[in-house]
Amino acid sequence: MLRLMNLKLLGLIFIFLAGTAAAFSQQITNSATVVLRENWFIQPSADVHADGAAISRTGFPANGWYPATLPSTVMSALVQDKVYPDPYTGMNLRSIPGTTYPVFEDFSNIPMPPNSPFRQPWWYRTQFKLPPEYSARTLWLAFDGINYRANVWMNGVRIASSENLAGTWRIFNFDVTSAAKPGQTNALAVEVFPPQPHDLAITLVDWAPMPPDKEMGIWREVRITATGPISLRFPAVLTKLNLPSADRARLTIRAELTNAADHPVEGVLKGKIANLAFEQPVRLGPRQSQVVRFTPDKFPQLNMADPRLWWPVQVGKQNLYSLQLEVEAQGQLSDSAHIRFGVRQVTSKIDERGHRLFQINGKNILIRGAGYSFDLLLRSSPERQQAELNYVRDLNLNTVRLLTGWAFS
Repeated sequence: MLRLMNLKLLGLIFIFLAGTAAAFSQQITNSATVVLRENWFIQPSADVHADGAAISRTGFPANGWYPATLPSTVMSALVQDKVYPDPYTGMNLRSIPGTTYPVFEDFSNIPMPPNSPFRQPWWYRTQFKLPPEYSARTLWLAFDGINYRANVWMNGVRIASSENLAGTWRIFNFDVTSAAKPGQTNALAVEVFPPQPHDLAITLVDWAPMPPDKEMGIWREVRITATGPISLRFPAVLTKLNLPSADRARLTIRAELTNAADHPVEGVLKGKIANLAFEQPVRLGPRQSQVVRFTPDKFPQLNMADPRLWWPVQVGKQNLYSLQLEVEAQGQLSDSAHIRFGVRQVTSKIDERGHRLFQINGKNILIRGAGYSFDLLLRSSPERQQAELNYVRDLNLNTVRLLTGWAFS
């Protein structure tokens, strides 16, 4: 869904993201990863007469539960299962239980009706097998997005509570090594709670009517990743150009390392960009997480000469580089990550007339933007997203505002 926006009103959101997003990056799934998309079932908690420990054991009877494929909100799964009609057609949305809020009100700020089937938490449950070779590894359960709170159990063991697993936009990683059963069938149960008024959750405001579940559910990927004692997360590349010539780029690489062991672990973090290689020793205390950086001051090879720059569409090419990171522990590969990024620098300033002027790589850029909204039920289709971004390009726009901010196209 595209919508032309007033840049003056939304300038603060744009300035913040433009100022901090020094480079694109796209995480590429680690090969030692099991993505849990299929074989999920959901059910309202009022209809489940068991606790999380029981629901998360293999063989728990889920007769009558609704099938789901993740990512999926509760409403998305129920519409897919034909429990409720397509909310995009006619007045179907208003016929769904719990959709009694005033038409012109922001439902995200209004309590759900007492008789809404979505006022209560819903259970998500799945069973899956883990490879036998995971038995000698550290296993991490990752949630890329849950709306809004959740209790999590795995194989009868409580992994997380809704007191600490809360927040639509947060990413969670839990060490489940002691609960997981490599080479066997595992069970996972997630009790998801809907957002309450004033929670910082998803809201469609006046873009579209809010579905009655308020987008409750597991709306991004769930996966289990196997690593050594040290895991590697959130790699990023920050760029500082030598302007105005832009003939050199100072690259800063950062990543977060976590030691899952209850004793100190020493290792080496290695990186490579094209023909540029760099490494440094690391030492992590028991259960410690640490952000490790490679700076151009300490690693002169990160002063890149004649970089291929990333430019907005209609200005130049969207050149990308690849960053490969690996962390070793006790001489063995512990974890790795691969991202693609663009060498670019985004800045802004106030001109003599009080207008904010944006620059990319030192060049003035006229912002021509549109707003991009999620699907009503947060359904995701890469093919549709690509088509919509092609429309953005064909409209001669160079900026897209997502629900959480802006991105240059």
